[in-house]
Amino acid sequence: MINETIKLKDFYKNINSDSKLVTYCPDNFEEFSTGRKRKAILIIPGGGYEFTSQREAEPIALAFLGHDIATFVLEYTIGEFEFPKPIDETFAAILYIRQNAEKYHVDANKISLMGFSAGGHLAASTTMLMEDNYFSKLLDCKQEELKINGLLLGYPVITMDPNFTHAGTARCRTHGNKEMIEKFSIEKHVTNKFPKTFIFLTSEDNAVPPENSLRFASELVKHHIPVELHMYPEGGHGLALGNEITNWHKEDKVYKDVETWIYHALEFVKEKI
Repeated sequence: MINETIKLKDFYKNINSDSKLVTYCPDNFEEFSTGRKRKAILIIPGGGYEFTSQREAEPIALAFLGHDIATFVLEYTIGEFEFPKPIDETFAAILYIRQNAEKYHVDANKISLMGFSAGGHLAASTTMLMEDNYFSKLLDCKQEELKINGLLLGYPVITMDPNFTHAGTARCRTHGNKEMIEKFSIEKHVTNKFPKTFIFLTSEDNAVPPENSLRFASELVKHHIPVELHMYPEGGHGLALGNEITNWHKEDKVYKDVETWIYHALEFVKEKI
């Protein structure tokens, strides 16, 4: 396995933060995988822009890694920040993966984003802005080098509508600014440029209401974007893998149906991306 921690500012002069990219990539071996190129997933943990969840980072990466998918975890700017710093960092991470595809044995045309909760909002926001040449100019690259080939979301924050959003995420993202609330209600800005999308959530989530995912999925359908949606009847917010590995506490309930999401996601990446 290629396991490294990359400081993005060391590669991109306009990234002036301490954001990091952690790699979990299968190596190639003469015996059975010479020359293999793998699909890649850039994982963006949640945490309401106040922290980055460890439960939605390495355990998720290792789950995909075990199925021969190259995974990367982004440690992005949290707390007080100037827009669009975390989006800058996400695009920088995509660019780094694509520019170093040979090193990490990655197929440069098969790079997906996966975000959880607030990280889902960051992933969806980045996807929404994929055609904006501000970011290619910032990173001194071609527009196509920032392409996102697939989008996977776990119980994501999508809307900034105060009736349905996650208050902490909305506060950090918009600071109550009406223009920003409109701009970062992702469901209002879906186009036919969005990639194939996978979403999972629970109907009992009272931190990020299901309307976030349902509104987004509805807009994807309207724009003829293939979308796979799994909504489980039980379980609260932030279940990560949904099993004993990522439970908050040893005694926490395991929702056997929720923990199947990873297998559906694996099938989605292998067959659809």
